[in-house]
Amino acid sequence: MGKLEAIYNRSPVLLQTVLLNFKAAELYAERYGRKFWKLFEQFDKNQWLSPTELETYQDEKLRILLDHAFNEVPYYHELMKTLRLGPSDFKTKADLHKLPVLTKDDIRKHRTRMISRRYPKLLLRHGHTSGTTGSPLDFYYNIQTCIVHHVADWRQKQWAGLKYGDWYATLLGRVIVPIEQTRPPFWRRNYINNQLFLSSFHLQEENLPSYFAELRKANILTIEAYPSTAYILALYLNQKGQKLPLRSVLTTSETLFSYQREAIESAFCCKVFDTYGMSERVALASECDHHSGHHLNSDYGITEFLDSSDEPVSEGRLGKIVATGLYNFAMPLIRYETNDACSIKAEGCTCGRGFTLMDDVTTKSESIVTLADGRLISPSVLTHPFKPMDNIAESQIIQESLQELVVKVVRREHYSTRDEKALIAGFHERLGDRINIKVEYVDSIPRTSNGKFKWVVSKVTPNFTPSH
Repeated sequence: MGKLEAIYNRSPVLLQTVLLNFKAAELYAERYGRKFWKLFEQFDKNQWLSPTELETYQDEKLRILLDHAFNEVPYYHELMKTLRLGPSDFKTKADLHKLPVLTKDDIRKHRTRMISRRYPKLLLRHGHTSGTTGSPLDFYYNIQTCIVHHVADWRQKQWAGLKYGDWYATLLGRVIVPIEQTRPPFWRRNYINNQLFLSSFHLQEENLPSYFAELRKANILTIEAYPSTAYILALYLNQKGQKLPLRSVLTTSETLFSYQREAIESAFCCKVFDTYGMSERVALASECDHHSGHHLNSDYGITEFLDSSDEPVSEGRLGKIVATGLYNFAMPLIRYETNDACSIKAEGCTCGRGFTLMDDVTTKSESIVTLADGRLISPSVLTHPFKPMDNIAESQIIQESLQELVVKVVRREHYSTRDEKALIAGFHERLGDRINIKVEYVDSIPRTSNGKFKWVVSKVTPNFTPSH
């Protein structure tokens, strides 16, 4: 835990709110304003372009990106020279196949050489992800990438009936209420962006009535949450025979399963709008109010669906997702191989948008962790202790009992006891000190027959038992 976090946790609620809003104002100045609204106007128009017009848009952006990568990024300059390629060899996205697929190991090996010479360190923004395998990856992007992401995000929020400036609630991975706190308020207000931050770490049954009371008091009409955290709220309401009518529920960061969607829509009397995206900012797919699938945001990035030989698959066939972000000139990720697989839908959406539709990403499977005090913890929350870690190749979390959590770790070369202490501290920061965190070192994580593995496996029956 850093010094600022420690000060925040020791502060009274009022001071925590001041500190939170101070940080929100700092981010607002960087991510919003004139540049945001100018680009939002463009993206608002883009959604109604024809597929052909969107391809032209992608091709123009791609040519600019590849020209920059060749001239300013050592890794891509050397790669293209080795392949006897130059910017003139890429006219359209159909030429992307001339470059090899970029793996996570490639990024780890060449990360410093993948940063553009044009961007001083002051203008770089650090990002990281752990993914469902718990194998961390960190990277950099420019401020424009941050702006583009929020523009695309707010475009989808408008599809869900949420306009910028409306109050809405979020139930995601931020630790905004100290873990040891046992009484409400389990929320803090961001007055800069009109967000009611709800804690994802205090979701035991006795606390939930206070959550719903605050949502009603604040007249919240939209909630943005992980599917698993929204499901916890919904399951409580459904089992109690209660309803909390909302305008919409936005879900992100996890696979949304059909039983979760049904429970959430029943409890909140509204539709769920799901989003597929990633911290690497290379692909984004959003669900509109017709709920026919996920619209690939073609103006955000270029997404390919490939087989095991890196050849394109036909519509309706499952393929691994390989994506190219069109705006990250600080550290371009070109033909980046994600850990996800999906398929393109043959039919378009009746909404009239020109974006290609893809099916739901269903290759991720995770479980909810139950704590002794009754709190239910989303698996997405548990990715956070891994994000600063550079020396972990893979991991798996197994909850053996209410008293013990086993973290299986495949170590990299420079892993040390310092890493272990930081990992355990990260778990205790989010789960409290009443659960024992045991780190177990293994050579590999067992896979199922399809090559996947569950990142979180809970052997504890949660307080709210899913009925599906």
